[in-house]
Amino acid sequence: MFSEPNSSDPKARADSGLFWTDFPVMNMHPHAWPLYSSAKLLGLEFNESGVAFQPNLPLAEYEFTSPLLGFKKSADGYSGWYAPAKAGSWEIEIKLSDSELRRTLQLQVNGVAQHATRLKHGIRFRGESKPGEPLRWEIL
Repeated sequence: MFSEPNSSDPKARADSGLFWTDFPVMNMHPHAWPLYSSAKLLGLEFNESGVAFQPNLPLAEYEFTSPLLGFKKSADGYSGWYAPAKAGSWEIEIKLSDSELRRTLQLQVNGVAQHATRLKHGIRFRGESKPGEPLRWEIL
């Protein structure tokens, strides 16, 4: 999975894109278990191109935040941010219910209206981030 490079060179460390401190779920000590469980309940999956969510919690509203990402379900829709240590263009995939997919979805990525690619069970979109400037998105 993700690991921090064994290097004291900051550039080599930054090139990996993800540090243990960004998402401490990689720490399997008992104090990290609630974060790990929360991420699994959110259907959170990291991949080389970005991150995928499957928000199936039976709650009308909730929010998840960590140093690496945030995700919020509200009465208005979904929103979130992704802030890896490495700058890049990232793909976000969100698996949605059939009723949510039937709605006309309005997507904003980094404050700009954008069209999402519709999938059989969700949507996918891309956006850019830089260190200190996360990829921010909102689906209404």
